[in-house]
Amino acid sequence: MKNQIIALILIIILAISLVIIFCGCKSKPKHKLDLCGQEFFYEGVKDSYREGEKVEINYKFIATDTDYSFYVDGEDFNPGYDDEKGFIISFVMPDHDVKILCESRNTMLYVPENGPED
Repeated sequence: MKNQIIALILIIILAISLVIIFCGCKSKPKHKLDLCGQEFFYEGVKDSYREGEKVEINYKFIATDTDYSFYVDGEDFNPGYDDEKGFIISFVMPDHDVKILCESRNTMLYVPENGPED
């Protein structure tokens, strides 16, 4: 009788453990980065990220005569910078896909101001 009670308790503990493992630990869905067709310029990009995961990618191809502006989900983004890695875009992944856009402008080109027409 005593062995049956111990066996029953072990079965109950095992069943509860399995329920916790398989039902209580749902993984968060993964989301992607939309790099607006500029994937070639970035390094360290993974296929997808879970909500709450730290995202860190690098924009390495930098010209000295060019100004760069970064936007994450349409908002201005001020990236970090490292001489080895280039611009560092780092943030915590939200619960949706994220769009990252880099705009560049060559600062060595002359752009005339609009003046009165002759």
